[in-house]
Amino acid sequence: MNSWKFIRNSIGLFGSAVHEGQTKTGTELAPRALREGGLISALYNLGWEINDMGDIQGKNYRINNVKSKFFKNSQQLGIINGEISKRAFDIASKQKFMLNIGGDHSVACGSIHGLLEHYGDELRVVWVDAHADCNYQLDSNRNYHGMPLGHLYGAITEQIKGFEWLRHRLDTKNIIYVGIRDIDPMEREFIKDNKIVYYGMDEIIELGIGQVMTRILKQFEGKPIHVSFDVDSIDPEFAHGTGTLVDGGITSREVHYILRKLAASRQLVGMDLVEINPQLEKTPELREEFFGDFQQIGRIQGTQTVALGIELIASALGRTLVL
Repeated sequence: MNSWKFIRNSIGLFGSAVHEGQTKTGTELAPRALREGGLISALYNLGWEINDMGDIQGKNYRINNVKSKFFKNSQQLGIINGEISKRAFDIASKQKFMLNIGGDHSVACGSIHGLLEHYGDELRVVWVDAHADCNYQLDSNRNYHGMPLGHLYGAITEQIKGFEWLRHRLDTKNIIYVGIRDIDPMEREFIKDNKIVYYGMDEIIELGIGQVMTRILKQFEGKPIHVSFDVDSIDPEFAHGTGTLVDGGITSREVHYILRKLAASRQLVGMDLVEINPQLEKTPELREEFFGDFQQIGRIQGTQTVALGIELIASALGRTLVL
């Protein structure tokens, strides 16, 4: 395989088996489902060395009888993300590709922070999601999977127990949103006020996904890029197994193109794949195991969304359509 700019031919993979950033159980099952579906062999077949570091289990950090005034499970999620940050930093410092398989999107706070620890302000983030996840209004009923960027941007200023490790901030000029279409009024104002670049569904339709990726790669030229990929960015026609479905999303063809272009840049240094919930496939047909042999990556299996998740990771790590 061709050499990448910031990493050597090795992946540091770990699962973030976490559902505590939202109210539905099931996302904690995704790391195991992806491995059992053939993820490791797919990456081997693409020519990568793999160090599977196992899972960070959210249940192992449970704190009983503590109600937070900030957001649900705040102390627990702080400790979990601190562990994720350490692991992401360790992987990056060894010049490996950081692959974090979630888990809900709360776990991106830790993974991006760990990469910031290593790459500093050079790091760029492509956030592929139906949501902006930069809510910063604190109360006891909020779910943190809609807030990790609010924390990383520094919009959440309160000192929250469990998050004492969080000292690096992501500059709003160093992120681009792709696919957002379900945004809170507070988030809308924050994006506008901070002039954050985004390509929502209207922009994707008007420009075409090819032009969108050309612009992103021009803006981030020469920089290490992390892609944080939420499967709810995809239209529910192609990915049902997630907890926050939003109609009118990106097609499966477009998301593969996004990830293949990032891979082709050789600037990619990390990826989160989050919000797959194997329990939420909507019909018996989609819950049945899907089997298939795929060019370059071999046999994969799983529910519709699990199988798609393996394909997406493969596209981000060098799988091509022809050559």
